[in-house]
Amino acid sequence: MVAPNICRFIGSRPTIEGCDIVLVGVPYDGTSSFRSGSRFGPREIRAYSDEGMEDFSFFCNRGLDEISFFDIGDLPLMVGNPGLMVREVKKSALELMVGNPEVTTEESHKTAYELTLTNRRLLSIGGEHLITYPLFLAMKDIYPDFTVIQLDAHADLRERYAGDHLSHSSVMKLCLQEGLKKLVQYGVRSGTREEYKLRQQDHRIIPAASIAEMESSLKEGEIVYLSVDLDFFDPACMPGTGTPEAGGYFFNEYLDILRMLKGKKVHFIGADVVELAPDIDSTKASTVFAAKVIRETLLHMH
Repeated sequence: MVAPNICRFIGSRPTIEGCDIVLVGVPYDGTSSFRSGSRFGPREIRAYSDEGMEDFSFFCNRGLDEISFFDIGDLPLMVGNPGLMVREVKKSALELMVGNPEVTTEESHKTAYELTLTNRRLLSIGGEHLITYPLFLAMKDIYPDFTVIQLDAHADLRERYAGDHLSHSSVMKLCLQEGLKKLVQYGVRSGTREEYKLRQQDHRIIPAASIAEMESSLKEGEIVYLSVDLDFFDPACMPGTGTPEAGGYFFNEYLDILRMLKGKKVHFIGADVVELAPDIDSTKASTVFAAKVIRETLLHMH
């Protein structure tokens, strides 16, 4: 199911046994609309983490050796048909989480809280943002209700882009159409007039303007899936992404968000970090930045 990799993300356990978090690469960028290359993101992030990054975080005062996660490698995807990608990623995600793509009757009667304690959780590395859609569909097959927190420069609420409804620009619209009941968006600063109106009119979408607004929109212990598009960050620190947008955020603000979520005692069922296009930034600073975003996310998921 998963292609072998030359190296794994720093701190990965040698086997999946006993691990409650699985790191998986989803190297797909078939609908990229401006600058492509995010399919190389997982490979470059792993290479940097293996050669140039510490597994210990000064921000958390703990290291990746203290948490049980396994880097299983990349899903074997071909650039092309987005419909095929959606089917393959959903199937693989279910297999990684529960061991079988068919959810049993016994599992379907568990509460969402019980499932967060018994199923593996995924942290997926993109690839473009469309990969969140099949990951959402997989989560929805298991968990009866959960909130998606989207950190992103773009609303991703278009009906279609370039004539195709399966697009990175439509990913959150697709999730809403498939039953997402609560979408908290933070960092959005670009989109169409129609997307702007939808954010104001659809009661399921919470367009938070600050971390405090994000916090007030969440209940204690809420079931959460976190989706991080790296263009959430300012191009000054993240130039290596497909569609950079001025006016973004910085690493310390991301740490503040993770601490807030930890303080709210949210139950992470999964997360993704998407849209690093490493070859765009020849300095590799964007790859370094993305790897550290993943390290801190792993530490706060545990």
